[in-house]
Amino acid sequence: MSSAEREPVRRVGRWVSVRLQQRDVRIQSDAEDECVSYAGIVIASFENGAKVGEHWIPLGVDPSEADDEQLIQELRDALIWQARRPPKAAGE
Repeated sequence: MSSAEREPVRRVGRWVSVRLQQRDVRIQSDAEDECVSYAGIVIASFENGAKVGEHWIPLGVDPSEADDEQLIQELRDALIWQARRPPKAAGE
């Protein structure tokens, strides 16, 4: 069986994914539609293989101190969430 034919590995527990992502926003007006692209950081939270949350933080060209503080807080919250054990299922 080749690696492409194998079942995907389902990770157990909690983990966080952090990645850079572009998002497009369409601005509609009476004259014409315009599409603007924004860079941002996506923090996704997974529990037992399922995505349970996602936060997108805009990444500006010249970030302010407030922007930096928001990113630090989002990363901190995600890592604290990851470190906590999920609640046990009934009967465990």
